[in-house]
Amino acid sequence: MLFKSHKRKIFSMLFIMFLVSTQVVGVFANSYTVLRFGSRGSEVIRLQQELKNRGYFDANTTGYYGPITETAVTNYQRDNRLIIDGIAGRQTKRSLYSQRNTVLKFGSRGSEVVRLQQELKNRGYFHANTTGYYGNITQTAVINFQRDNSLIIDGIAGPQTQGALFSQSATPVVSRGTSRSRSFTEDDVFWLSRIIHAEAQGEPYQGMVAVGNVVLNRVNSSQFPNSIYGVIFEYWGNIPQFSPVEEGTIYNTPGEASVRAAREALNGARPVGNSTYFFNPDKAEGRWIVENNTYVTRIGGHTFYQ
Repeated sequence: MLFKSHKRKIFSMLFIMFLVSTQVVGVFANSYTVLRFGSRGSEVIRLQQELKNRGYFDANTTGYYGPITETAVTNYQRDNRLIIDGIAGRQTKRSLYSQRNTVLKFGSRGSEVVRLQQELKNRGYFHANTTGYYGNITQTAVINFQRDNSLIIDGIAGPQTQGALFSQSATPVVSRGTSRSRSFTEDDVFWLSRIIHAEAQGEPYQGMVAVGNVVLNRVNSSQFPNSIYGVIFEYWGNIPQFSPVEEGTIYNTPGEASVRAAREALNGARPVGNSTYFFNPDKAEGRWIVENNTYVTRIGGHTFYQ
């Protein structure tokens, strides 16, 4: 009887260990469920929501892994140097759900964006409310921070940019020249918004701010007039510096976006840094600008030089 009782205890213990082990394996497997085209369920919803938080997924979270989800995963993999296969496997999910690898870009939402905006505000780059949405103002703030800290200027807060931002050695915005100490009037907004509208109507919003950036750089340079009006209406010989002056479009009423871009530039947005020239290479040759200045970047149809 003692022997049979002992056998029963051993059998019971083994059975309990088996049940526990299968549940642990099940939990482990669920953590690394491979999701691909056609997958459904709560894990897909979680994936879609995280992709949406990072700015990769712009649809409703349906729990169905269709072409929109597959494209979002592919784009995320490309941006994070993962194997690009459109499948959310262990490596992709580990990267996606890891807070320290968060890549924030235009369209991103969530608490990580709030944290980013707050730190940019602490350093003097972000002058709006912390909303948790990565829009034009946040992108401009990131670009300005990247430029001041000799980082790759792409407007994306990746690991390198966030590492510099949250370190103690990052350069504060107050080190940037004297342009922020200037005071501007509504007359300045009036003319700056008109040159932006005339030169950059139909361009990306960032390109509109960039035109304002160029005008203000000229105002702050000893090589150009020291007022917005003076810069806009400057002539070299008989040739106006800005074609809208000759064409008369400088007097057109600007749209809301042009006025907003003017105010953003006046508030310190510098998407093209120290650029003092720009032109559209599809409409003009710009040989003198190209041969005598340094290329900075291209935004929409305009290339910018300093």
